[in-house]
Formats: sequence, structure tokens, C-alpha cells
Amino acid sequence: MKFAVFTKTDKDVSKEVNSVLKECDRYGFIKDEDNPEIVFVLGGDGTFLKAIHHYVDKLESIKFIGFRCGTLGFFYDYSKDDIPVVIKNILDEKYIVKSHNLLEFLAGDKIIYAVNEIGVAHTFHSLECLVKINGEAFEQYNGNGLLVSSPLGSTGYNKSLGGAIISHDLETIQLTEISSIHNNLYNSLGSSLILGKDSIITFEGDFKGAKIGYDHWSYNCDDEKIIEIKYSDRKVSIIHGADYNYLNPVKRSFIK
Repeated sequence: MKFAVFTKTDKDVSKEVNSVLKECDRYGFIKDEDNPEIVFVLGGDGTFLKAIHHYVDKLESIKFIGFRCGTLGFFYDYSKDDIPVVIKNILDEKYIVKSHNLLEFLAGDKIIYAVNEIGVAHTFHSLECLVKINGEAFEQYNGNGLLVSSPLGSTGYNKSLGGAIISHDLETIQLTEISSIHNNLYNSLGSSLILGKDSIITFEGDFKGAKIGYDHWSYNCDDEKIIEIKYSDRKVSIIHGADYNYLNPVKRSFIK
């Protein structure tokens, strides 16, 4: 099996990297940073997102597995201490794989993918736009911005905005408002809207001075007039333990 190791850059994880390399060598895995079949991620959720985007053009042939290194994370079942036994379990196929659809939007002539969320926002004044669902006008929005999240991203920025946490097993997209303004002229929904996977969300307006953010990246959208976001056919595959339960990282991060 061909593998690669992807690590966080703001912390020394050389000990953990050496542990992965040692165990992989023991079982005859072949290191291939360009075309791996499995990517070992050492870090937190931000590192995991960076790993997926690093290999975004090759997702169909790759599985990702993460080891937490100092932070809690929703993408991780394992800590750095689990490295030896987990790599042996991979060899013995004692694991499950969960595949999750990405989000996508068109930027010029390029399709951009996101794992967690895609949002459009303005920092210094309100953002005004028409929101359409499947081509039909839904609301005239006025506020700081709008966020579209996947089930994977529902526990991130979406939750901090008051959006719902969605089970990773459901195929949905969620639209959440960012500090919306409500008056006689603008009267948007004011709560999160959860839609099926076939729904297309469109924002139409003047986005001069605004930014489009996706996962940990952003760009100016001065020239955009229409922003269309939808559930992508492309997927990311994540390795979990055989006893995987989606609620465990929820409890670990928010309740315990």
C-alpha cells in the first residue's frame, strides 16, 4: 500500500512522523507523496482540511486517516499514541470508511470545492443579495453574510452562528445567516435552513468588497454577480475505527 504523511506546520511532530514511518516500514507500506492510497494526517482539524485540499485532484483514489496531536478534532478517532495499533489494523482491514460529499461553487471558469463550508461576507458594511433556492426567489437578504455548510462542517462556524449540528450520515446542505438585519424592507428567514442534497443555493447581487470563504481560504469576489453553491458529486473518504460513532466527537468537544 502506498502512503503519505501530512503534518501541521506550527508544531514539531517529528516524533509522531517517525512513528508512522517506522510502523509503515514494518508492514511493507511504500511511501509515495505524489500518488498515495492512504494519507496519514497528524494535527488538528485545520491540518486535516489542508491535507484534503492538497490532494483534492486525487480524492477518488485516496483514503485519509488522522491522529490528533494536541487538539481535539471532529475528523479524528485516534490520538498519536494509537499509531502502532491503528496501522496494524489497516493492514488487517479492521476499519470502516465513511465517504462524504464536498460542496462546490463556480468561481469564474474554475470549480472550487469545500469540505466544511462556503460563505460570502462583507466586513465593513452590510451585504445585500437575493437568495434563490433551485432557481426560485426565496428571500432578499441584508446582513454581514451567508454561510452554506455540509454535515461535516455543521459543527464548525455554522454551530457558532446558531446553526444545527447535522449527522454525518445525512445528505444535506445548510444555509445559515450571519448577523442578518430585519426590518420592513429586509425580512429574511432568521434561522438555519436545511435542504436536501439536490438543492442549489444561489446568491445574486453586487459583491464588491465582499469575500468568499471556503474552509480555511478566501478570495475577493468584486467581479462576482452570481454565486451558486451545491452539493458536489465528489467525495472525500475517511478511515474510522470499526466502532465509530458520530456522536463521540460531539460529546468530546461540546459536552464533556
